Amino acid sequence: MIIGTHEPHEPPPVVSAQDKLTLDILYGAPVPKLLSDAKDKHFALGKGPKGKVAKDQFERAWGLLLEITGDISLDHLKREHGNEFVNRLMKRGVGAETIKRYLSQVRPVITTGILEFELNRTNPFERLTIPNADEAQRKPRKPFSNDQLQAIQAVCRAVNDERRWVIAMLSDTMARLAEIVGLKKQDVYLDADVPHIVIRPNELRRLKNKNSARVVPLVGAALWAAQQAIRTEGDFLFQSLIPKRSTGDFNANGISSALNKWLKDNELAHAGQTLHSFRHTMKDRLRDVEAPKELSDRIGGWAGQGVGETYGQGHSLPVMQRYMLRTLLC
Repeated sequence: MIIGTHEPHEPPPVVSAQDKLTLDILYGAPVPKLLSDAKDKHFALGKGPKGKVAKDQFERAWGLLLEITGDISLDHLKREHGNEFVNRLMKRGVGAETIKRYLSQVRPVITTGILEFELNRTNPFERLTIPNADEAQRKPRKPFSNDQLQAIQAVCRAVNDERRWVIAMLSDTMARLAEIVGLKKQDVYLDADVPHIVIRPNELRRLKNKNSARVVPLVGAALWAAQQAIRTEGDFLFQSLIPKRSTGDFNANGISSALNKWLKDNELAHAGQTLHSFRHTMKDRLRDVEAPKELSDRIGGWAGQGVGETYGQGHSLPVMQRYMLRTLLC
């Protein structure tokens, strides 16, 4: 017998979730929906992760969930499972921000299962407490000073190679590293009335979000660097930095580490300053020339805060160029 026998004076045996499922099937009860069913439905609806990096992150988070629960029915999923999920990550030394990312991988799958299978319950993985989350916020990145920026751009022009061209383009565009390294030459318009780049998804890399798709004028060191890089061979602006064999979405972490190390080794960056600091620096530079917030957000690929900012086409290239030219230091 699955549940076994017991004497009247003995407590009844505890039935495991798996045995309960077996009993329900044997006695004709409706077959409950499992975590795996929720995952299958989530992916079938096109909500699953896209790209190798995102898929790997999902599999790590999903594997941890199954370590804790097994493939149980959604009805048996409890808040204690969610708390254990958080606790195990904390014991591994994982930070609060990373724990949030892990939860963001599994929580939507559970929500999909609850909604699609019409279960009358809440998602037990919603609003879980992450201890000391407020104390583990990401350290703010410090912008570069004007003197630092001038020094960095001067060294880039002096060295004049592909990696320095990348840094120079980052310094005067407010673009992200992967957006620049993943540029195709067909998206670089140097002969236009306003030289510019078009940042959009391609076969090498996706974009962070829909607001990341944009046009950005090329001025200063960024224009110089693009003019050098366009002369190289290959379809991509930085062909030699592209992996020879791509197994999924382009990952710029390796290039980022190398370029950040170069900046620090050459005493061009201080503690708390990285390649990403160029975005913060340009944001400040645009503030200093009194550029409209909507314009600087558009150049950087950030979402606008107001409904009105979604109306119309936004600022024209000549207007964006005019403000960006005002930020140049020489």
